[in-house]
Parts: sequence; C-alpha cells; structure tokens
Amino acid sequence: MLLELQIKDFALIEDVDLAFEEGLNVLSGETGAGKSIIIGAMTLLLGGRASSEHIRTGADEAVICGAFDVPAGSRARIAIEGLGIEVGDDDLVVISRTISRSGRNQCRVNGRPVTQAMLAAVGEHLVDIHGQHEHQSLLRVGRHIEFLDEFAGDEALRLRADVRSQYERLVELHSTLASLRSGERERAQRLDLLEFQARDIDAARLSPGEDVQLARERAVLAAADQIYANASAAYTGLRGSEAGTPGAADAIAAALSEIEAILRVDDSLKGAGDLLQTALASCEEAARAVRVYRDGIEVDPSRLAQVEERLAAVQRLTRKYGDTVDEILEYRRKIDEELEKAASSEEDIARVEEEIAEVRSSLGALSTSLHEVRARAARALEERVAEELADLNMGSSVFGASFSAKDDPQGVPVGDRLLAIDPNGTDSVEFLLSANPGEPAKPLARIASGGEISRVMLALKSILASVDEVGTLIFDEIDAGIGGRTATAVGEKLVATSRMRQVVCVTHLAQIASMSDVHYVISKEEKNGRTCTVVERLAGDARVAEIARMLGGAELTPTTFKHAREMLQIAASMKGGGARRRALAN
Repeated sequence: MLLELQIKDFALIEDVDLAFEEGLNVLSGETGAGKSIIIGAMTLLLGGRASSEHIRTGADEAVICGAFDVPAGSRARIAIEGLGIEVGDDDLVVISRTISRSGRNQCRVNGRPVTQAMLAAVGEHLVDIHGQHEHQSLLRVGRHIEFLDEFAGDEALRLRADVRSQYERLVELHSTLASLRSGERERAQRLDLLEFQARDIDAARLSPGEDVQLARERAVLAAADQIYANASAAYTGLRGSEAGTPGAADAIAAALSEIEAILRVDDSLKGAGDLLQTALASCEEAARAVRVYRDGIEVDPSRLAQVEERLAAVQRLTRKYGDTVDEILEYRRKIDEELEKAASSEEDIARVEEEIAEVRSSLGALSTSLHEVRARAARALEERVAEELADLNMGSSVFGASFSAKDDPQGVPVGDRLLAIDPNGTDSVEFLLSANPGEPAKPLARIASGGEISRVMLALKSILASVDEVGTLIFDEIDAGIGGRTATAVGEKLVATSRMRQVVCVTHLAQIASMSDVHYVISKEEKNGRTCTVVERLAGDARVAEIARMLGGAELTPTTFKHAREMLQIAASMKGGGARRRALAN
C-alpha cells in the first residue's frame, strides 16, 4: 500500500507531500491543474522512462520519493528481497528516484542503488497504474489473455510458466538443429580436406622430436672429417701421442707424483694432492669419452643423403601443418577430434529431432491443460463481469471471451490438430461485448465507446482485486465519457474495490469524489512570478466547496453547496457507519 508520496521540482510541481490511506483516495481539480503530473511522477517512481524535460525549469534535478507498506510474503516483498535488499519488521519500503540535468539518474530502494529495470520489476508488484488513456489497453487484444490468466489464478499462471519454459526450450532446440544442418556443403568440403591432410601426415610416419634428431645427425654427418680430426686432437691433448708426446694426463700424473713425495715429509700440500687426484681421474674419464666418440664417427655419404631426404619430407609437412614435427602431430590429433565430431553430427541431429518431438508433445499436453483451465475461468469471468456491468448501469450488455487457435504444420499436437504455439500457449483470447439488447457480441476493441471501455476495465479490475496481490490501484480519469447515474455507479464500484485494495483515483466527477476517504485538490497558483502546482488535503467546508465546484463549475450558489453536502451525506451513508463518521469529521 502507498503511504506517502513526495515530489520536488518535477514539471510544474515545486514541492508537494501527499499522504495516502486505505480505501479510496481521490485527486480532483480544474483541467490542466496538474493532477496527471502526479500520476506521471508515480509512474517514474516505479521504473518508468525518465527525461531531463521532467525537471522543473530553473532546478538542477527532480526528486520523487514514495513510502510503501509491503507485507512479508507478498510478491512485492519477494521481489525486493530477491535483489538482496532488506526490509525491516515495520514492512516499510522507501523508493526514491532522482533525475538530473547532467543525465545522472539515481534509483534507490531502502537506500540501496538499483537499476531502472530492477525498479520496474519491483514497481509492477506495488502499484497497478491505469493512466488517462491506459485503460484503452482493453483495446489491445494481446492483453486479454493476461486478464483471463490473472483471473484464473495460480493454476493457470503455473501452467503458463511451464508452457513458457518449454517454449523457450523448443526455440533453443530449433536453433541448435538449424545450426547443425546449416552449411552441409561447406562441412562436406571440410571433411574431405581433413581426411586428405590426415593421410598426408600419416604417410610420413613421423616420430615425436624427429626433426630435431635429424637436424643434429645431418650436422654431424656433413662435418664428419673435421669432427674426427677435432676429437683426435682432443684425445692426443689428454693422453699424448703414439710418438711419445705426453698429454695432459701424463703432466698431471707427474705433478701428482712430485706432490706425493713432498707429502711423505710435509702434509701441508694434502689439499693440492687431492685436487690433482680428482683432476687426473676427470682427465682420464674425458679422454675415454672423447675416444669412444671419435671411434664412433663414420663418414657415410649415403646416410647423409637419406637424412637430407627425410628432412626435406619433414620440411614439406612443416610448411603446411606446423613449424615442428611435434606441432604437426598435435594438428593430426585435432584432425581426429574434428572428424569424430563431424561423424557424430548426424547422431546429434537425430538426438535434437527426438528431443524436439518430446518437447512438442509436452507443449501440446500443457497447452491443452492450460486451455481447459482458461475455458473454465472464462465462463466464470463472463458471469462476474456481467454482474459488475449491471452495477455500472450496463445490465443489458453481454460480455464474452472468445478462444481461437491457428493451425501450423510445425506446431504442437493438440487432439488431431497441429497448432501454432507461443509463450502463452496455443490460445488466442479476445473479449467480446454486446452493449445493446439483441445485438451479437462483437470484438470489444471495435465496438465499445470510451465510457464503455472505462466501465469494462473497472469491472475487470474490481474482479481481479480479489485475486491480484498488487496493493494499490491508480485510475487516472477512468470516469471519461460517463456522468449522472452511471458516475454514481462507478463511484460505488471504486468504493467496493477499495475495500480489497487501496485505490487512488483522479476524477472530474463529484459523484466519485464525494465517496472518497481521502480527498486532495490540485490547483495552480503563481509564486514569485512563476506558475506552480499545489496540492491541498481537503476537510470540512473546503471539501464541500470542492464538491460544489465539481457540480456547478464557476457559479457556486447556496443550492450548489446544499447539493454538495447532501452528496457527501449520501456517500457516507452508502459506505457505512465508519465511512459516515469519517465524512462528518471531514
């Protein structure tokens, strides 16, 4: 329920503060005074689109703030807490919105920043706004099924949610299938290429690291003579020559022999002796390694030719498939993966087609169940609307809900038909109305007048108020096109609705205003040479004067005031003792 609304520097409003209560809250005033500006501010507060044009001339920003009572367990409370926003034990939720000329747009819920989309998601559970022409939503046939589902209640809403989920899965599967089937020619060409490349690589019989080993072997074979000479010279340097020239090992051994002689007298050079012993062992080991290496060197031109040929074959592959043999072998592995995946694509297509058939069957069953729930609800809704319209002086009218479905070869099976499907199921629903006796019911969108549309909307909202959790209903001039006894009937219906949901109504009719529990008058006045909209809560004689103005226009006579008082007394009597006491107190 809306508790308070504060508006600052918005359009013609400089600063207003409105407190609302349970029951029927009315805003009245001259045409153009700014009543609908307040509704516009409320729309923005609940996530509507903002513009710097909304900011009052001369101000840097517009600020709108609303306080709501949001009971635990309500959809609004669940939506708010779903955003991670805490609500205290007092159930109070404060929403604020700031629109700046700099383009900065701040939205907050209980002090926490939220996006406009998040705010709108919360707002739709707090307030149901029917703007000056928004009750014409009844002329949008696509909304009719939503009204019916709201009336049908939880079972219909649950089934519709299941249908929507399955429908989204069906769309996803069709997209997957299209992707699998697309580019068949390109895929076949790709498979041919991959198979050729696999054969090309396999024919080479590559081994990991083979290119590195071949390059090393080629280098040795190409320089075999020089390497042999180098190895021989190294060996001679270590072990000496056959001609008796001593090598490094001989020199170390001789030095070690002299050191050992010294050690027999003085052990001061023991460390040096140990080092020479180690050096001698290392020198002899190195000599043996060089000799083995030298003796293994072959000058083999035929082997060099084989290595060169093999390297050429490897290099041909590296130009196409990778810089090294290891990269070529990795690419070959990936070819196997892609070929395996391609080979399974037909299985994937079959699997997706099978799942599509299952989902279509499931959607057909769900849509059938949903249609049955809707059909029962439609009959009940027709009866309820007929009762409500009778209360609104449209007792001769006949209201109906018409169902239709379209055949679609790609649709879902329902009975012996294949029907087109959308997120709402297979049903299309359109409300029909016959406003005159003897006339057949025809589409509401084509034959109803503005006043009739307003009353049908009020009838629907009166009915839905008992099943809808939205705490506040706002009607902006829903009384358009009506007057006299019908206006009184509309007022009574608003009062009846306000017993289930808080109602805020902008009206030009005294018959409706007189039935309010809270009455504000909106007017324009000049302050410091500027026009601004002001709001005043009415009580006592001021309220009588406003009702008189609404009855008599510019000329206010004693008779008009008398009529206004009588109207307030009648309204209080109609609403009961509690309402009468409130009216007399005001």
